Amino acid sequence: MERHDAIVIGAGLNGLVAAAYMARAGLDVLVLDRASAPGGVSAAHEIAPGFRLPRYTLGSGGLPPRIAADLGLAEHGLRFVRAEGGVSTFPDGSYHASYRDGAVHRREIARFSSRDADAFTRYRRDMLRAARGLAPLLSGPARGRAKGLFAGLRARLSFADRIASIAPDDLNDMLRLWALPMSEYLDACFESDVVKAHLASAALIGGTLGPCSPTGASRLVGPWLSETGDAMGGAPDTLMPYGGPAALVDALTGVLDANGGRLRLEAEVTDILSKDAKVHGVVLANGEEIGADAILSGLDVKRSFLSLFRWKDLPEGLVERVGRVRMKGVAAKVNIALDAVPEFPCLPEGCPSLGGGLRLTGYIPAMERAFADWRERMPPRDPLIDVLIPSLIDPSLAPPGKHVLSALVQFVPETLHEGAWSDERRDALRDLVTARLAEVSPGIETRILACEVLLPDDIENEIGLTGGDLAYGETTLDQMFMNRPFPGHGGASTPLRNFYLCSPSAHPGPLVMGGSGANAAAEVIAARGGRR
Repeated sequence: MERHDAIVIGAGLNGLVAAAYMARAGLDVLVLDRASAPGGVSAAHEIAPGFRLPRYTLGSGGLPPRIAADLGLAEHGLRFVRAEGGVSTFPDGSYHASYRDGAVHRREIARFSSRDADAFTRYRRDMLRAARGLAPLLSGPARGRAKGLFAGLRARLSFADRIASIAPDDLNDMLRLWALPMSEYLDACFESDVVKAHLASAALIGGTLGPCSPTGASRLVGPWLSETGDAMGGAPDTLMPYGGPAALVDALTGVLDANGGRLRLEAEVTDILSKDAKVHGVVLANGEEIGADAILSGLDVKRSFLSLFRWKDLPEGLVERVGRVRMKGVAAKVNIALDAVPEFPCLPEGCPSLGGGLRLTGYIPAMERAFADWRERMPPRDPLIDVLIPSLIDPSLAPPGKHVLSALVQFVPETLHEGAWSDERRDALRDLVTARLAEVSPGIETRILACEVLLPDDIENEIGLTGGDLAYGETTLDQMFMNRPFPGHGGASTPLRNFYLCSPSAHPGPLVMGGSGANAAAEVIAARGGRR
């Protein structure tokens, strides 16, 4: 039987990150993927000849600088483009833009409220403090229940010491952030409905909480996780890979190849071989068996356990625990090729913030109504739409003078309460998105060369992601940190020996791109004594 030190199932970004780390550490690594091209949800896709964008995700953001530097991705041609923080537009014709420059950003807020312009300094300080407090938790493996009496006691004392070291005022701020609804937290910080909606809309994308849901304020921290500087800076910016996510995939596969790793495409893993709760190999769809000392799954937690193992071979109770993990589709994807640059007369000419994205949103009550529609499994009537036109700052993604537009439509249910997602309902969603775009960019509908709509069910069927959940599991607090993928096994290691999760179903989830893959690789390398 062919044998390797490690097999990675799935050539998505996290799987490739894990494989690249292990290959650089000297391990013999094989990556297997059922698709004909690597990348998973970030794989290269042409909606029309010469128009390139990720098919399933928005495509904004890149790997943290730490991971890019660790893997030497610049040596494999990876470059980043820095974008401003984006623009929110509202039905009454108003807009709110974000700027990296602190003084410019405060002038923008002052158009709506001078008090809020001053309050932003405290808000930025609190977000940076929360993000930096999270950084040590996100950059390493999560730890579940400590094993043994003394290990458990040490863990509890260490946690108590950390809590005791926090100043009372800071502790109060921390508790409010992690407990309050987003709307209530923002009400305490700002008075302008525009400012509050602008911040809320950026935080809600991809999540299964509404602006008035308890604990929702914690999502406000997400956009700040990679931000640097002090309280006097502006809004967080975004680093996007030049050439789109496909360029990131190319760089990662380059690292894998340069360090002796192998990538096999059109090689679907159907079963994992195990004995006495210890894995030792995989079986491909063609019947081929391949052995490995460690197996890492880049699939979601449900597919990893419930599809790849015989249930009777899993430890007692594991099937039920995995079954309780909540995975819900919450967004549809709309991809558009444009034959000319879209114009936005409601924005200042040449507005640099447009390069960071455009959110078509209402005020917080409208977002809550959209959330209620999703919760009741109704077709969206007034969804929050997150738009990116990456070709504005990266012309390589479209033919000269033409552009690609990528839209994530938030609060789109996977299944409907009444009836199914028929072709007519799919077309209605496309027309709704096009109409909303035309409100801020008149005539854009006449510039569309190609358009496709992907519902959560399409994402599940095409890429094998349960429920079409692009977060690989809900990101509510009870399914994060030491509870991800499930309570008692936070992080990459699993109840099966030598079997690891390297997808965002494991800690830190979608909060850090590539973080789950990096953490899984670290655990495998540590288990081997840091060497081959």
